[in-house]
Amino acid sequence: MGKNKKQKTETQKESIFSKGMALIKKYPWWSAAALLAAAVLIVLLIQSIFSSDDLAGDLQTTTVQRGDLIAIVGATGVVEPNQTVELNWETTGRVESINVAINDQVEKGEVLAVLADNTLPQSVILAKADLVNAQRELEDLMNSTTETALAYTNLLEAESELRTKKDDRDQWNYNNANWNRVYDARDAFLDAEEVLKGAQTTSDVLSGVDKDDPEYIEALEALDSARFERDKALRNLNYILGKAYDRQVADDFAAYDVALSKLQDAQRAWERVKDGPNADDIVAAEARVAAAEATVSQSWIEAPFSGTVTKAFPKVGDQVSIGQSAFRIDDISELFVDVEISEVDINRIAVGQKAELLFDAILGDNFEAEVVEVSKVGIDSGNGVDFLVTLKIIEQSEQVRPGMTAAVNIIVNEINDVLYVPNRAVRLMENKRVVFVLRNSQLIEVPVEFGASSDVNSEVVSGDIQEGDQVVLNPPMELITGGPPAFVR
Repeated sequence: MGKNKKQKTETQKESIFSKGMALIKKYPWWSAAALLAAAVLIVLLIQSIFSSDDLAGDLQTTTVQRGDLIAIVGATGVVEPNQTVELNWETTGRVESINVAINDQVEKGEVLAVLADNTLPQSVILAKADLVNAQRELEDLMNSTTETALAYTNLLEAESELRTKKDDRDQWNYNNANWNRVYDARDAFLDAEEVLKGAQTTSDVLSGVDKDDPEYIEALEALDSARFERDKALRNLNYILGKAYDRQVADDFAAYDVALSKLQDAQRAWERVKDGPNADDIVAAEARVAAAEATVSQSWIEAPFSGTVTKAFPKVGDQVSIGQSAFRIDDISELFVDVEISEVDINRIAVGQKAELLFDAILGDNFEAEVVEVSKVGIDSGNGVDFLVTLKIIEQSEQVRPGMTAAVNIIVNEINDVLYVPNRAVRLMENKRVVFVLRNSQLIEVPVEFGASSDVNSEVVSGDIQEGDQVVLNPPMELITGGPPAFVR
């Protein structure tokens, strides 16, 4: 087609040229020159027309449209269940019964398998007796009033004993001195007595050395000083009491101190139980019950949450050991997909955004999901920093199973009824984004400002672009000074 046009053009040129030469021979030279100039103009016009036709034939164009623009961020992830757990045996024994099989639905607390009692370790067997006793003690604590009554009785007895011991002590205070002064003097005496005992011990240890030994002499001096201080403190105490602080006096003072301590203990015990069982005692009793239950429960395996049995290893009669795999439970009532998003795109992702999931294993169907969690901390992947984003699958289907690989398209922006052009048509020239529009067979460079963008199209917010315009996807390179296409993001 192009070759025929070229041949036709050449033929027309030759015809016009021949006619021009004939005119020169026939007419005066000035008239012939004018006619020849007109012929040349006609040739150039024809050439321009055919060149424009050739140019238009080589250009790829598309029509500017209005419509909806959806911006997405793509990633790949694996479907995960809401919860998953691998259950292992916590003790040794022989499997006596199995209550579930693969794909069975189980409830939280449901017993899946049990070991025979006579094959369990002794510690597990004895824990059953401990559990009975601990439960009984907890029940007594919660319901019995015996402890409260005993505490009150002990308190009364301690108060009575203290009064007796106080009378025995008070009879030695002949001067009726202030008791704070008496006890200060007594404490000083008892402290001095302890220092004296220490000095005496040191002196006894050095008694076998030479009497002229400086260390021995120093020990004797310390002993004399300690005895002097003790005697002085005793005299002061005797003076305050008006009575010699002898062994009987010391015993009565000590008995009073013991009785006072017993009363304080009895008062604390009464405070704990006077309003019912003490909270700390209840916590301790419950802890003993829980400890026994934990040991006893090693003889079976139960579901920690409701879900589906996805693995079941044991068989009746198997001898199992600690840590051996037993079952896997998955809660597939909700499914999630974790994807890693580059730091370049992470600030475009937010909780609540919708997403589309595609599976190689499920042809022809798309599934809707929603962003439910966006990590605040990135992970260095070696090729850059990625952030973990979790999506919840909204549409439940038996076809979607944990472990499947999903292509995820997160919709980060969606606007309606906007004017847009393909990103392929955008060029960067002198730091400005432009498109080339084909108007009247001519290429017009049009500066444009863009708004939102998808991977394919960009929204036009300003510029001499109208709906229906023909924008060029492959403008001639000689018109472009800014290099390759500049896609808007």
